Amino acid sequence: MQTYYSFVQFINNVCSAHPSVTTFSMDDIRNIDTEKQTLFPLANLIVNNVTVDYGLMTYNITLMVMDRVEVIQEDSIGPLNVLDYNYRGQSNIVDVHNTCLLTLNDIISYIYRNPQALDYNVTTSALVTPFEERFSNLLAGWAADINITVGNPQPMCVISLDANQAAGGENAC
Repeated sequence: MQTYYSFVQFINNVCSAHPSVTTFSMDDIRNIDTEKQTLFPLANLIVNNVTVDYGLMTYNITLMVMDRVEVIQEDSIGPLNVLDYNYRGQSNIVDVHNTCLLTLNDIISYIYRNPQALDYNVTTSALVTPFEERFSNLLAGWAADINITVGNPQPMCVISLDANQAAGGENAC
């Protein structure tokens, strides 16, 4: 049976195995330490809700991959002391978005393929949205909203009541 622990561990293992992810967390994104205590790039899991059906559990998650945005220092170059400007502007935001999107795409693709046969199935297309400086901690990246369905093979619960007890009869709890 797949438990919440095994689901979170699976996502942690997949994210942590990616060469572009240094840290995995499950915290509110506003609480992430940006004072160089957390190693970036970072993958963050938020479990929004779980739908329980007969034989299935569907996790609605937000998986984020992010990195710190760094301001590019203006250095003068050449004999005319000219500033060198490139398409990236004054920060590495394009690089951060590029790397984080590729990383998130790899992670989602791995979950789609699911080579471990752990019965994790992505049931809808992943909606991936960029963010930058949405929070006060100078992070940017991409957030994917994903529904992942897992088997819930537990045929019966641990509650044991006969019909009289369930109806509130004489020997009810």
